[in-house]
Amino acid sequence: MVVNAMTTVLEMQDVCKTFYGEGEVEIHANDHVNFTLKEGEIHALLGENGAGKTTLVMNLCREPDSGSILVGGENLRLKTPREAIEHGIGIAYQDLTKSLVERHSVAENILSLSKGFLLSIQAVEDAVTKAFTRFGFDKLDPKMKVWKLSGGEKQRVEILKALIIDPRILILDEPTSMLTPPEVENLFSLLESLKSEGKGIVIITHHLEEAIQISDRITVLRNGQVVSSLDEKKVAGMRKSPEEGRRELARLMVGKDTLYDLKRNPLKTGDLVLKVEDLTVNNDMGDQVVNNVSIEVRENQILGLAGIAGNGQRELLEAIVHWRQANSGKVILHGNEITNKSVSMIRNLGVSYIPENRKKGMVLDLSVRENLMISYYSESEGPFIDRDAMVELTDKLIERFAIDTPSPLTPMRSLSGGNKQKVVVARELSRRPKEDTGLLLIAENPTFGLDVATTGFVREELLKVRDSGAAVLLVSSDLTEIMTLSDEIAVIYKGEIIGKVSTEETTREAIGLMMGGVIPESTERGEVSQ
Repeated sequence: MVVNAMTTVLEMQDVCKTFYGEGEVEIHANDHVNFTLKEGEIHALLGENGAGKTTLVMNLCREPDSGSILVGGENLRLKTPREAIEHGIGIAYQDLTKSLVERHSVAENILSLSKGFLLSIQAVEDAVTKAFTRFGFDKLDPKMKVWKLSGGEKQRVEILKALIIDPRILILDEPTSMLTPPEVENLFSLLESLKSEGKGIVIITHHLEEAIQISDRITVLRNGQVVSSLDEKKVAGMRKSPEEGRRELARLMVGKDTLYDLKRNPLKTGDLVLKVEDLTVNNDMGDQVVNNVSIEVRENQILGLAGIAGNGQRELLEAIVHWRQANSGKVILHGNEITNKSVSMIRNLGVSYIPENRKKGMVLDLSVRENLMISYYSESEGPFIDRDAMVELTDKLIERFAIDTPSPLTPMRSLSGGNKQKVVVARELSRRPKEDTGLLLIAENPTFGLDVATTGFVREELLKVRDSGAAVLLVSSDLTEIMTLSDEIAVIYKGEIIGKVSTEETTREAIGLMMGGVIPESTERGEVSQ
């Protein structure tokens, strides 16, 4: 099919959307935004956390306060996701806790808003299985309840939910944040194919290199307003000089050069902090998914745990901090066994945990300040809280981590997804153990959903924590993050550690092979390069 790339399929004119925070403070999420999307193009939408990107696309299924939205030249005021689908708009959302019904199955979620959902359960499951194959995704059991899936698996479900309706307009909000490099390549290949069919595609991303690689045009939002729209020629020029392009986009997003040139100091490991011996753990369905795993993490060291989502990473970490029961094996902290000990005891011994599921790390009905100080409450000695010190500390954390909130008293549920993540990261990175113990920081996809400036800042803070003497166990779906921050990398596949290597003596390709279960000849199973 020959596509007229000049045909505008979506046009947003002077779109405004205002929310009200604590004390009826106005938050102008979208302030007279103009945006267009053409058939047969990929248009990237960039901006910091809270810049208004997600709000802008949500106006397609929740009418704005003012302004016009034209779909195929028709002026529309859509009010629900179903209405958007009826007009050929498919949206894959970033906040999976809101867009997926966790108690429903994979199949029920994927076809929940599809037209003509009058099929037998078996027909629905068969259709979903075929869709996984058609769109090149690793298959999931269509009967599986969504709450049992890993973050990466949930993201695949969300993307497929948008694709299966065969949309004319496809909007993907942070679609690669939990995908592995091979999955990202497959997704981009699929997007190119859909583009050639005449689909108009909007991709919201914090990965600047991905925006440059995949998009035809780029629009940058800051504080709810469009600060720049880059045409095809400008974006093509960035592909020739990607590093300069990344820096220019970062400056546009933040107003200054915010890219961090991270440098990992030479490894000088100290005492052993965490030792996991032959640990076995079940998943939520009762299946054993962690099989006799043994790892060690020392002071001044970041151990990266790489693997495709769903290979036991989450269960392993949750067993270490006793968010779930270990079947057998041992977890030893500073020489003392803590296997299946209470969560409060483990935290008081100097263990911080940034979970993949940000909802598990916060209380949505409490304020930003109260969420930042959850640990402060539990670890304070005596019946009284130094409120002045608490206020001072939380105000500093809000400023230091650039948490975009109308007030420290704003309820957590009012924040954007990225700013919720900032609160959890700020709290866990700022914890300090008792004087007689060293900190163990367990970070599971710590930069998920964060903008480029905050991602660089958090990564720098992880290196500072490591250099201050902490032991860090890092799990990340971002292979660049693993390679940049880790001193050593352990690869987990089907619940087993199949290889451990020094970061300096391996490559992305070798790690990628091991993530798929292939052990390069130069890497021995379970052996650490010295």
